[in-house]
Amino acid sequence: MSRRSRNPAPAEAEDAIDKYVEFHRLDPQRIGEFPASFVIPDEMVVGGKAKWVTYRSGKVDPESLRKPSTPINYIHEHDAGVRTFLRPGPGCPVDYGRIDVPRKFREVTALTRLGQCLGYCFVDDDGVEHEAKGKRPLPELYTVPDGKCLIVIQSRRDVLAMMWGGALGVFARGIDG
Repeated sequence: MSRRSRNPAPAEAEDAIDKYVEFHRLDPQRIGEFPASFVIPDEMVVGGKAKWVTYRSGKVDPESLRKPSTPINYIHEHDAGVRTFLRPGPGCPVDYGRIDVPRKFREVTALTRLGQCLGYCFVDDDGVEHEAKGKRPLPELYTVPDGKCLIVIQSRRDVLAMMWGGALGVFARGIDG
């Protein structure tokens, strides 16, 4: 959902639903809206090279094609080129400058929920590893409709982190890149 409109553009909403169905192999049980105050920031702090993201999802297992009885914890190790960007402000563990969030990510009008974010890790430009662990209430992991950006959102209000770059994508087999 972008700052420009509370209602998703019909095509982008359909793309977000299609991405949900592709990733989860299930139809969404409900489609919700973010509060009017929710915005994807214009800029983020450069964190560093994305190492991994962990999330909990009830998606159909891509290998067995079975829906689990309880959500499963997944870890995705990122490939080269994927970077982590953090919300500016108090508590930000690094400050290697700010970067404009690409327009195609900040002006989306619909997002696809992948699951609860359990944490993520990145390596800063000085080689220091930073690990963020999700705390209750757990933030949620979303992707933009084309799957090229992951967004960690707390309580449907605050963007905590974003990951994009390299060959990052969200597919039926899971997060790739």
